[in-house]
Amino acid sequence: MFVRFTNFLEEQQLCTKEHRILLAVSGGIDSVVMTDLFVRAGYDCMIAHCNFQLRGTDSDMDEEQVRALARSLDIPIQVKRFDVEAELREGGTSLQMAARDLRYAWFDLLLSEHALDRLATAHNKNDAVETFFLNLSRGSGIRGLTGIPTSRGKIIRPLLFASRQEIESYQKERRLEYREDSSNVETKYKRNKIRHDVLPVMEQINPAFFDVMEGNMERLREVLEIYDHLSLI
Repeated sequence: MFVRFTNFLEEQQLCTKEHRILLAVSGGIDSVVMTDLFVRAGYDCMIAHCNFQLRGTDSDMDEEQVRALARSLDIPIQVKRFDVEAELREGGTSLQMAARDLRYAWFDLLLSEHALDRLATAHNKNDAVETFFLNLSRGSGIRGLTGIPTSRGKIIRPLLFASRQEIESYQKERRLEYREDSSNVETKYKRNKIRHDVLPVMEQINPAFFDVMEGNMERLREVLEIYDHLSLI
């Protein structure tokens, strides 16, 4: 997986060794694996961790886990605590959107203040397929069916080549400690319902389902490029 990671960075032109990378690390398995891969590859990194204080002591334990990770790897870390509920009262948006807006606004500030070149998030192949079905259910059109882009501006997603199963195997091989978010198993959230109730059925029908979907989304991206080009003519 390490070789595939470094090849993916190069093939997708996500970053070079001259770039300084800000790693968005929640403490979950995906972001911990991403951090380990970047450090093994010799990149100059800084960790950023958001504590939204929504899960009581669990949120604080996530923060401590990420701080311990940074200490063990001897890389700098920035941690910020957010009052998401106050943001909800002022903005009237959803909890998830409020947290997202706060998170990315802070990441942008860190990129500027610390002269960092890229922001790396730990979305994987499964996340991209979940996004496809979530957008399909909303009727978002072709653009929403292309999954998650490998890059957007300074944001890069270096784990999109890897399935969740591959990430779990790497974590076990490297014996990496991580935190499991208990809300990930609650199917009251739409994404989790797709993850736990829909996609396992599709994988039973076709064990290569996630690879097939990766190809489908790539073809849809090609269609979107043609559409965007023709719309300018």
